[in-house]
Amino acid sequence: MSLTSLAGLLMPMWFVLTQIGSPFTWSRHHPTQGRTYIRLDRALATVAWKPKFPGATIQHVSMSTSDHAMLAIHLPTQRPRRLHNRPPFHFEAMWLCDPRYAEVVQDAWLEGLHKPNRAKIINFLDNCKNRLQTWNKVEFGHVGKQIAQLEKKLQFLEKDPQLRENYIQATRRDINCWLNAENTMWHQRSRHLWITDGNRNTSFFHQKASNRKKRNLIEGMCDENGVWHTDDHTMEEIVLDYFSSIFQTNGPIDTSAIIDVG
Repeated sequence: MSLTSLAGLLMPMWFVLTQIGSPFTWSRHHPTQGRTYIRLDRALATVAWKPKFPGATIQHVSMSTSDHAMLAIHLPTQRPRRLHNRPPFHFEAMWLCDPRYAEVVQDAWLEGLHKPNRAKIINFLDNCKNRLQTWNKVEFGHVGKQIAQLEKKLQFLEKDPQLRENYIQATRRDINCWLNAENTMWHQRSRHLWITDGNRNTSFFHQKASNRKKRNLIEGMCDENGVWHTDDHTMEEIVLDYFSSIFQTNGPIDTSAIIDVG
């Protein structure tokens, strides 16, 4: 079996771990053709393994006693997240599947009219954000838990021959509605263009969203002296200093002539 065929067989179930350092795992010197370099070895991980070890990489370690490089897996330790950091508000496209969504927005919009001392549009947006966050947590609920509860309910209904068929069919419709909401949620998070709305795969979208989350993680920053820092407080100061220097100028432009025109 060729390497291309093998890759096509494995890729739906496995992922090649990210490689750092030299891209080659084998080399040999030929008297007339010089040294040949080839990447013969790779490290694979399953879909279930990758989220448990985010940031795992493979390094090709040169060996003095072999023409094959050793593959070393690196599992970096992640810094604990600060608990006081609240995630920003995001609109969830899956809310549109729920008929209660329009009522929540309408009530929040009308309530914003009666808040004083601020621009109306800001009142509207703030009120909608707060009401949607509360509704999502209290009433809309966790998608996975909703699906699990309905599936458990369906199993109970199917075991009772005394119940009417319409109860079973209604529960199945509810499950399909939540499954559609779950796929919409992961589709929104994945930002992936290979699969359209008509060809959904929740596991695939979950993996793509997890990969994107890993790419967005800032593990450290260099200050203006080239020193590497990983603690949150120092990185915040580096960002503030950088943007403060951008918006400062040592040679302000005299705009009086422009202002006096006309």
